[in-house]
Amino acid sequence: MYDLDRRQVKLGITASFVVFLLVLLALKPHLPLALYHNFASIDDYRIFSNRVVQRSPRPMPWPVAVRSKSEPVERTQKLLQDLETTALLMVQDDEIVFEKYFGDGGTSVQSGSFSMAKSIVSLLAGIALQEGKIKSLEEPIGAYLPEWSGREEGSIRVRDLLTMTAGLDWNESYLNPFSITTEAYYGSNLLTTVLKQRKIVEPGSVFSYSSGTTHLLGTVVSRAINQSLSEFASARLWQPLGTENDALWSLDRDGGMEKSYCCFNATARDFARIGSLVLRKGEWGGRSLVNQSYIAEMVKPHRISNEQGAAVDYYGYQWWVLQTPSGEVPYARGILGQYIVVIPQTRRVIVRLGKATGERTDHHPVELRALVEWGLEDS
Repeated sequence: MYDLDRRQVKLGITASFVVFLLVLLALKPHLPLALYHNFASIDDYRIFSNRVVQRSPRPMPWPVAVRSKSEPVERTQKLLQDLETTALLMVQDDEIVFEKYFGDGGTSVQSGSFSMAKSIVSLLAGIALQEGKIKSLEEPIGAYLPEWSGREEGSIRVRDLLTMTAGLDWNESYLNPFSITTEAYYGSNLLTTVLKQRKIVEPGSVFSYSSGTTHLLGTVVSRAINQSLSEFASARLWQPLGTENDALWSLDRDGGMEKSYCCFNATARDFARIGSLVLRKGEWGGRSLVNQSYIAEMVKPHRISNEQGAAVDYYGYQWWVLQTPSGEVPYARGILGQYIVVIPQTRRVIVRLGKATGERTDHHPVELRALVEWGLEDS
């Protein structure tokens, strides 16, 4: 009798566990993929569906300067090596003055850029604004998101999305497989995930870095232009810049929508064109791709208070800004140490791609500071 009772208890526990797993998978169908891959990688585009961002039909390869830029100082070289750098590129005055690849890197190797995509989405928002597809940065996003029609979240402005001050309850956690960020990355219905957000503070009042906010921005842009982000980026950005290679923008599912907060995959040389466009204040090939006044606002710290009550002097419109004794240096940043660094003081653009990032001080990673020091050098 005792053995029978014990078997029944074991069967009951097993059945309960199976039911729990089935319920969990029903609620979180992204979990198997998230647990299997554990953490994001620069070649994750291989596990996702992608949409092509088409290269220029008339590519304009970067010329290589006769005189090269000197190597970074030894401690910076060691830091970059320790952080598994795959590409290091510097362009100055429209010429490559330094280019080096490591490990899996190469001139034609695509790399994931993670949140550098946020900075590209900001440029696309500026183009949509310039073309009148987005009427104003003060426009409420409910005009593009009928899903939030009549909800207080619909009153969030486009500007609030750009400045990461939407006031929503997104949890920007990358290590927790149950977090909404992990669900967004590995899930198959990104917009549904993002629309779970709810307003918790007044929009425009508090800076809180959020991938969910950027995806809302990407959705607004896509609906405003009535195109996919990849199609718009191809026609208005990637092709006009004379890119040499197609880029890939990862989707939430086959035929789905771009993960606009991340997952733009390209080569170091083509990423450098994004930095050069910003350095040129939005002009390329004799015409304005992005309005100069928008670029100026984009790379200027907005100084809205962060969650600690300090004025933000390190973020603009989806672009980071480093304060230096020589002036401000705007840059795009990905979670594993991907950078497009724009250094107006020396007319240089630096692209660093890699697999790891270092510690942060005052909101900026240590290797980013080292790269800026290198870029500000005279030689």
